[in-house]
Amino acid sequence: MKKLISVILALSMSTALLSACADSAEPSEETSASVESAASAQAREGADCEVTSDRQNLFAAAMEGFTGANYEPVLYLGVPASNPLGSTFLCDSNMVIPDAVPYWAFVTVQDVGSSVTIEDIKVPDYGASSTGDSVVWGDNQSEPALGSWELTDDIGVPADVYEAFLEVTDGQLNSEPEALLATQVVNGTNYCILTCDGGQWKFVYINISGSGNTLLNVANIDL
Repeated sequence: MKKLISVILALSMSTALLSACADSAEPSEETSASVESAASAQAREGADCEVTSDRQNLFAAAMEGFTGANYEPVLYLGVPASNPLGSTFLCDSNMVIPDAVPYWAFVTVQDVGSSVTIEDIKVPDYGASSTGDSVVWGDNQSEPALGSWELTDDIGVPADVYEAFLEVTDGQLNSEPEALLATQVVNGTNYCILTCDGGQWKFVYINISGSGNTLLNVANIDL
């Protein structure tokens, strides 16, 4: 009789153990949501945009002796796909002329070991960029904001714009806004925001108005 009871207890414990293992093998909805949230947060980590002292020195070496305009790097955008020896920077810029209009420029410098040179300088045409799939580059550096687009004095992204960006790009982009470059007052306010999504730099155009926030367009940047 004692032997029979021992067998029954053993079987009961085995059944309970198997049931517990089965429950742990299937994650709860709460666990799945936590994992998804962590993955989303990781995917939205900002790009390595800091202009370190080494990067500042590299840029300064390329600009040595350059005249006609001033370029101050504010964000490091990485190595362009078309030039493995290049380094691209977003720069706060202005022409060396009276009453010059400040503008944002993408400046690529190239380090070939023996020298560092300016490889390319591009200025976005914000009005055209907001209607196309790729950024259109302007050819007039003294008036880079065409139409009613107005360039920002500071690339900092205000809290309301930051939240609106995440809201309207959720599920479409896994990135955070890196810089606010231009605004336009149309049925609320349009914003041109620089972001890095999956290693691809993009301009994201959003609208914030009393009737709700809207994603207007995403333009790829080919550096």
